Amino acid sequence: MFSNMNQLRDIQYKEDLLKKLQPVERSSSLRIERPTSLVIRQHRRNSLPSPSVIKAIVHIPDLERVRSFSLTRDGLKNCGDKIRRRSTYSITTSEGPDSLSTGATSSLESICQRQQFKVAIIGSAGVGKKSLKNQFATSEELYINNKNDSNRDQGEICVLMDDEESCVIFVDETELANQAENELVDSIVVVFSVVDNKSFKNGVRKIEMIRQEFEFEKPLFLVANKVDQARQRVVTEKDAKKVATRYNCKYIETSVALNHNVDQLLAGIIRQVRSRRQSSTYNPECEMTKDPKTASMFTKILLQKLMKIGHPDFLCTRLFDV
Repeated sequence: MFSNMNQLRDIQYKEDLLKKLQPVERSSSLRIERPTSLVIRQHRRNSLPSPSVIKAIVHIPDLERVRSFSLTRDGLKNCGDKIRRRSTYSITTSEGPDSLSTGATSSLESICQRQQFKVAIIGSAGVGKKSLKNQFATSEELYINNKNDSNRDQGEICVLMDDEESCVIFVDETELANQAENELVDSIVVVFSVVDNKSFKNGVRKIEMIRQEFEFEKPLFLVANKVDQARQRVVTEKDAKKVATRYNCKYIETSVALNHNVDQLLAGIIRQVRSRRQSSTYNPECEMTKDPKTASMFTKILLQKLMKIGHPDFLCTRLFDV
């Protein structure tokens, strides 16, 4: 009898011990769910609205984006993008993430003085011509991350550089061929991929035809794209610079995936086209007697040309030298 009692006590003790070891269920009206993914909030880099608001703004017909740059002694300075109302040409910035405030309206004189450039971007298929044009339109985000906007094609970009506004209109190779003697084109950009030797050879043939057969004397750019793929690179920088020097081209290496040197290329195109237009309408004998500042500028240009003698390889990579 005593043995049975002891067995019952042992069983009761084990049951009590198991109850103590089991977790206690707490009833609560709140349910906390564990996150399935880590959400990283990006810090805003300027006074523009959030990216979601910007995407909605660019589709509004009355608003457009204006790129802003400034050339300093240290190089090119990106002054940020602004949102402008097309009807009044007013510059708008944001006070908050989801609000817009209208700024000062430009005068009619500045609107009439806005320059319009036409630039042709040509090259083999798959070298990144369309991606390059679309990355020209903004510095706030990488075009390669916008997979949903892959069908958009930027044909016109407004740029404010050194207090002068320019409207850059891009044309493709088909439109370039249809223009009589290329009179309407201010500059041509030949793009090739550093991982595709065939695209480089095709680019060289195009440059030869542009300079020799078409006798195109306006600014010409040779752009080596996709330099981020360094391990797959087959076209050396040395070979590309030789071609640029031989045919008097400006040379730059870019990466749309990293937004590397894209702004420098856009500003360099505007800089060279402006200089070309000023030199074609510039008469030193008349202007030097009217304005002493113009005389000093003419002297500065002559000194810069003297400094360039003997440094052709160094010259082709300086996009802002005129």
